[in-house]
Amino acid sequence: MNLTGDAVGLVELKKIKEERKDFLRFLITEAKTSFARRAEFRGRDGRRWYLYFDGQRNELRVEPARTAGESSSD
Repeated sequence: MNLTGDAVGLVELKKIKEERKDFLRFLITEAKTSFARRAEFRGRDGRRWYLYFDGQRNELRVEPARTAGESSSD
């Protein structure tokens, strides 16, 4: 399975892998089985990230979660 996305988010996900493998397994399962095909997690600094699952490509993608004040046209 391929893992892509935001570089900072990937670093945070790797920290989770090193420190809490059971939580990483939960995130992957949640992304694969949830209706939205995503799971939310927080980095060490409190920033929120989404782990998306693309079943057609069999890949996981990390993207930052947008806050209420951010526009989606970035």
